[in-house]
Amino acid sequence: MDLSRLRDDPVAELQLSDLLLIGRESDLLEAIRRSDRDSTEPLDLLRLQASRIGIPPLVFEGVCLPRLRGRYFEITTDGNVTLRFTTTEQIYSYAIERLKHIERDSDKEKQIHYCDILAESMVKPVSSDNFFGVLSEFGKPYRKPLYEFAITNRLLIPFSWKNEGYVVSHHLYKDERRFKAALEILEAHKLASMLNFIQENPGNPSTVVEQHLGLAAGTISALSTAGIIEPIRLDVEGDSKEYLFAPTTTNEREDQDEFDPVKMTVSNFRFGEYYSKKTRLWSLDKFLSKLLDRGFAGNAEAIGTDYRNLETIGVIRVVPVSGSNYRFWLLKKDVVEDVRSIIRGAIPIKSNQNIGDITSLENLVQTRRQMDPALVRKAQGNVNQALREIQETSLG
Repeated sequence: MDLSRLRDDPVAELQLSDLLLIGRESDLLEAIRRSDRDSTEPLDLLRLQASRIGIPPLVFEGVCLPRLRGRYFEITTDGNVTLRFTTTEQIYSYAIERLKHIERDSDKEKQIHYCDILAESMVKPVSSDNFFGVLSEFGKPYRKPLYEFAITNRLLIPFSWKNEGYVVSHHLYKDERRFKAALEILEAHKLASMLNFIQENPGNPSTVVEQHLGLAAGTISALSTAGIIEPIRLDVEGDSKEYLFAPTTTNEREDQDEFDPVKMTVSNFRFGEYYSKKTRLWSLDKFLSKLLDRGFAGNAEAIGTDYRNLETIGVIRVVPVSGSNYRFWLLKKDVVEDVRSIIRGAIPIKSNQNIGDITSLENLVQTRRQMDPALVRKAQGNVNQALREIQETSLG
């Protein structure tokens, strides 16, 4: 999942193409997943969602559509799609099956070994030598770019211990035992109370939390980079806010929410509580309960402008009611049920800031990466260097 959500790196797109496509197919299935079996959606919706997450149209039509059709959906004569799946677990089973196909292909097996390093690092630190060993399976021009792809995008965090180099994933802290160990370490730095606050009050904006707890500037950013805090970034007109979670927030879900829709939905609704210029959500718990009970809720202009991101990831559908007002219709009941469970008992900190309208909502990987033009230039520099080495080798 993490790999597939990162773009703008041509070397990764070339050398890890099968892994990236599996991840993006899984993201596509999650985007169109509905709680009700035999839900019907236009085929053009699949095409649009595929394009949005980085699957080129020709790849979608020639590769994805044939192998997903018949298993996850049927295409009717009128050009609509009838969905045949309802759970995230069904999507994961598909991804695992596709990975096994790669593993059996000797030419592609190195991609699985690269993925294995990422998976192992989610459980324990991995020796840098082991990572370099996997990188050596790729052609020389691609080794350094693939190392930097993992490091600069925060997929792996490098560190040294007793003069030995290691890499570790930010997902490590999803493990309850390791998360508690991190808390003990932070206790010595007087930061454990901050992390406990985030765990007990999930989804609050970082700037508001910093101000509320009197934290030094940069504290939350540093812990987010290390993976001890999970941020979701909402970009708005003229401003950006990161909404904070503990890594263990969604561990009670069977899938542990690797697709991020629960945290993204909480973040978007927190925006409605704190910043909406048109209609604030003053009782989020009651509103979500009404949405779950009836399957629809709301009658406000803000629904048509502040929650487009939740439409994009397929959690709700926004429909016009009258005039400039809109209403939510529920599509993913399990996600909203988990959102309600997470915010129950949590005390949102009120803010009077006015920061404009939402322009985008990022997932955890995009937020952690904090992509900027310098990284794009660096990726392009790696491509240029690889091209030179390929040319030198062919001439030799």
